[in-house]
Amino acid sequence: MASSKLNKQLRTDITRLKLLKNAEKQPKFILKESPFHEDDEEENAAAQRNDYIITGIILPDSEIYRESSYLIEIKLTRLFPLEAPEVLFLTPVYHPNVRKDGKRKKESISSDF
Repeated sequence: MASSKLNKQLRTDITRLKLLKNAEKQPKFILKESPFHEDDEEENAAAQRNDYIITGIILPDSEIYRESSYLIEIKLTRLFPLEAPEVLFLTPVYHPNVRKDGKRKKESISSDF
C-alpha cells in the first residue's frame, strides 16, 4: 500500500518536472530518464525498487549560470518525502555548495552553544 502511494506521488512530482520544460517556466528542466514509463510492466518493476533515479538537464536562469546546462541525477528512497532526495551533478560545476564529485557539501554544524 505504501509503495502504491509512493509511486503515485512520484508520478505526480515527475509530471511537475516535465512541465518545467516550457519556455515561460524558470528554471527549466528537461527530463531525460525516470523510473516510470508508459507500460504497466515498468510500473510494477518500479514498485519493487528501493531507490528511484531521475535524470535530467537543468537550465538555470541566474546571471552566472544562464548560458549553461547541467545534467543532474536525483536519487529518491522509499522514505521520500520524509527523507530528502540526493542530487548529484553529473556535469562538472563550479559552485561553493557543490563538491568536485558533484555531491552537495555538508554544512558544518557547530557544537558551540
